[in-house]
This record gives sequence, C-alpha cells and structure tokens, in this order.
Amino acid sequence: MQSSAHEIAKLQTRLEKIEKQNNRQKRLLVILTLLLIPLFVMGAKQGANDAQFGQITATGITIRDPSGMELVAIGSDKEQGIGISIFNTAGKRAIALGIPADGKGSGIMVADAEGNPRVGLGMDEGIPGIALVNEKGAKILAMGGGGDGYGILINDKEEVQRIGLGYRNGDAGIMLYDEKGQYIRGMFRQKDGLNYFSYIDADGKEVFE
Repeated sequence: MQSSAHEIAKLQTRLEKIEKQNNRQKRLLVILTLLLIPLFVMGAKQGANDAQFGQITATGITIRDPSGMELVAIGSDKEQGIGISIFNTAGKRAIALGIPADGKGSGIMVADAEGNPRVGLGMDEGIPGIALVNEKGAKILAMGGGGDGYGILINDKEEVQRIGLGYRNGDAGIMLYDEKGQYIRGMFRQKDGLNYFSYIDADGKEVFE
C-alpha cells in the first residue's frame, strides 16, 4: 500500500509539473502570436509590392484598386482569344491588347475618356494597319499595306472616302473623291517615269492631262 501511495504521489507531482509546463508554453505561444501578428501585417503590406513568383497559371487575372474598381483585366477565352484591358479612373476601358482565337492577327486599341475606341493598330493576316475613329465611331483615317503596296485613306464624318494616297509596285498616286465617294481628280507617277493628271468631266468621263 505504501509503495502504491508513493507511486501515486510521484505521478501526481509529475502531472503537476507537466501542467505547469503546459501553462507556461501556452502563455509563451500567446505572447509570440501577439508579437508576430504586426510583423505579418507589415509584411503583407510590403509584400504586395515586393513579392516574387516563379510562375502563375490562371485563365484570368483582375487587378482592382482599394475601393474595388477594376483597373486591369487579363483573360483567355477559347472563342474570343487572349486579351488585356486597362481601365481609367471612371471604370471605362482605355487600352486593350488582344489576339483573336483564330490567331491570324493581333491588335491594340486606345479609347477616349468615355471608353469609345479612337485609335487602332493591328496585324491582319500579315498586313499591318492603323485606324483613327471619331467620337461617333466613324473611321476617318486608315493606313496600311504590305508587300509592294501601301496606302492612306481619309474619310469624312460619314465614313465616305474623300482622299486617297497610295504606292504599289513603283506607281504612286493621290486621289480625290466627292461626297458620294466617287473619284473626281488625281495625280499620278508611274514607275517608268510618266507623270499625269486625271479628272472626271461634266459628262462623267475621265480626262487625262
């Protein structure tokens, strides 16, 4: 009995020591946690600018400001293609960069403050082009070409061609058009050195000078 009582007393003493150790460890853990929380918060604020990643895989990424407004959108769609959009402070798309799903071209779009496309630059089946659009969406200037030919076309606000300038295989010319887009006068220089003017007379016939 005395031996059993002695063993019980030793066990009780050991349990009390373990309990005291546990209490000290718990207090230490709480203190460490309280000390580390500010470090984690500070690190999160700084890490937003300093974080480095080897690779990120995603079908879409959206960047927002502190108020939740969308600033940048990056996405990939099987039917529409791949694109990046940047938005202004009013939430309107200001710049877009994309590649269509068929992969036959690429382009950059610049919009005005209301999000209306105003400038376009792109590649279509290997041919580069630039287009300017007015505030109502009418294409007023287009420039492009490839191979041996290049040209510039200026339209009116109704998107009717009014001035054309082109070069192809050594021939160059400037053309004027009426309000219906019909040719009325031009100046040309052929690659063989021949220079001439041309205009449409009252009878609708082309006259060369």
